[in-house]
Amino acid sequence: MPVTSHRPAAGQCLTTASLFALTLLGACGAGGSGSPAPTVPAATTNASAIAASKPGDLLNSIKVTLAARQAQGLSSASPVVWLSGAPAGAISVTSSGDAVASSNTTVQEAGVDEDDLIKSDGELIFTLDSLGSSSSGRPQSRMQVYRRAADGKLASLQTLKLPVDESTYPVSRGMVLARAANRLAVLAESSTPIALPVACPAGNVCVGTASSIYLPSAIQSEVRVQQVDIAASGQVSTGNLAVIDGRLVGSRQIDNILYLVTTHAPRLLPDLLPTTATAAERGAALDALTLTDVLPKIRINGGAAQTLVAETDCYVQPKNASLDLSITTITAIDLAGTGLSRTSRCFVGGTEAMYMSNASIYLATTRYAYGSVGNGIRYSPQASTDIHKFTVSGSNIDYRASGEVAGHLGWDTQRKPYRMSEYNGDLRVLSFTGETGWAWLTDDGSPTAPPPSPATLSLLRERSSDTSLQLVAKLPNAQRPAAIGITGEQVYAVRFAGDRGYVVTFRQTDPLYVLDLSIPSDPRQAGELKMPGFSDYLFPMGDGLLFGVGKDADASGRLGGIKVALFDVRDIAAPKSLGSQVMGLRGSQSALDYSSHGINLFTRGNTVRAALPVTLQTNDLSGAAQSGLQRIEIDLSARAMTVKPLLPVTANNGYVDLGSERSLQIENQVYHLSQGQLRTLDW
Repeated sequence: MPVTSHRPAAGQCLTTASLFALTLLGACGAGGSGSPAPTVPAATTNASAIAASKPGDLLNSIKVTLAARQAQGLSSASPVVWLSGAPAGAISVTSSGDAVASSNTTVQEAGVDEDDLIKSDGELIFTLDSLGSSSSGRPQSRMQVYRRAADGKLASLQTLKLPVDESTYPVSRGMVLARAANRLAVLAESSTPIALPVACPAGNVCVGTASSIYLPSAIQSEVRVQQVDIAASGQVSTGNLAVIDGRLVGSRQIDNILYLVTTHAPRLLPDLLPTTATAAERGAALDALTLTDVLPKIRINGGAAQTLVAETDCYVQPKNASLDLSITTITAIDLAGTGLSRTSRCFVGGTEAMYMSNASIYLATTRYAYGSVGNGIRYSPQASTDIHKFTVSGSNIDYRASGEVAGHLGWDTQRKPYRMSEYNGDLRVLSFTGETGWAWLTDDGSPTAPPPSPATLSLLRERSSDTSLQLVAKLPNAQRPAAIGITGEQVYAVRFAGDRGYVVTFRQTDPLYVLDLSIPSDPRQAGELKMPGFSDYLFPMGDGLLFGVGKDADASGRLGGIKVALFDVRDIAAPKSLGSQVMGLRGSQSALDYSSHGINLFTRGNTVRAALPVTLQTNDLSGAAQSGLQRIEIDLSARAMTVKPLLPVTANNGYVDLGSERSLQIENQVYHLSQGQLRTLDW
């Protein structure tokens, strides 16, 4: 339940006794008097809002959460399983102003770049892989640099091994390119086991230790930002290194500014006391807690740790009564600076998704407790998602407003950002409002799978008078009660484009729904198209064309091969199919099954060229699969799609890691990053 709070009088201090009185009162679900209230900031007229901390606010808020956790027997050391999966698709961006026509990384919003394993300025191409090993056997990332000649051929300039911390287990996330600053930034996460397993608290979803080869343990995570400088010759060298406490929620780049969103779950002494600890020992541990213990740290070039953000640049949210103790930080790093010039803001609470438009960052945090049900997850029927809006301009980060929507953003952490979209200042959010839902495609045919979740569309608008994101409208509603999609089906693909939304559900014969969002106060379902199979990723092509990539399915819902389809959505009330094609049989996969950057889209004149790494099953899961780069052409004038022959690759030991496969296009060439090597192909 939400914590009711009052601002203390001047000089009033939070006592350990009042903390425990509060948490025990809340745990019993009863009211009463006789115990002082906690000194967390008072709720504003907008209860979802976060408020800038005054000295003492942040630490008091953390102590309230710790006391509540102790009252329920919870601990930060508890091993919890988080659902994960493939990211959703994204709208492609082609470069402008280059000496040659070229594509680059596929991104969600035009003008907002994302980290990836391949980057180019049209002349130099940079790739990133983790196929090497350090002296201790740890994975070691390497950057390879190529120069493109006028005829499209590549010359290898350099292979740069990036520094590795031998004491951790690093995982590369990608890189961004700030060509105007002659610099790249490589992002990685490192994890270090730091404690033995602990008992799983009741009601939590935890790893089963009986069947585990490696027992779960507490993990210390760090985000590494390695700058790489680009010389005039094209040679690269390592520059400044920043190591930040926590995990990387997401990153974006506009011009020379890199924006990072990280979450830090501090391991604090009150959380680590044994279950036999007395109330006095727990109280002493709370009293000894300091801000230095709580705030995330940053280490630059191996120097001493310093706090990443000041207390007065952090926010607290009185309404968020989640017992998940996390600090979320937005950090803007100027890649054009001589050092690691940065600005940070933070708030108390974890963040599940980051969405960024050209001027705003939205952070979504779901307030719920969840437990297992069958082979899925059951959410609280009161689940709601807080959304905090920050505006950005260069290195400036300003908090603007908060709001909430019913439900949560889904079971796949990678797809959550794509459930949000800003248009004309309004935020559109598609959330799942059922207690259960399908986490995987195979749930459709599973007799033990929980029921699918209905979906709700919410439109939010900033109101500056109370720093709120006000609900303008939602769908379904009293005037338009029809569910989004067919009852008994789960929403999969979601794509917002301008004043429209596109939604695909899946079970057997699967519809594409077109949402009319042109009147924000009255969203409606305008049209639908039913056809076999489904699109898991949707890409607006302009002029009423929509390209989809997904899977084929038969009348019983049994999945087939990779399906690509082209839709005509000019008539919002009557979308129609312009053709589709299936590649491979059941078990076939594409790079989009692992990353939203798995496809590359490049517009040349009236043609959009799509390059998609695939592994195709040709004998229904028996025999060797065929791997390669699949090419698809979309003629915008003729409104037609053509699938070109596969450009095959030879797999190492019969296996291709589609999760690390990428491509980009320059002029008439397509460059395919496969198994750590970049190959040049004529389109």
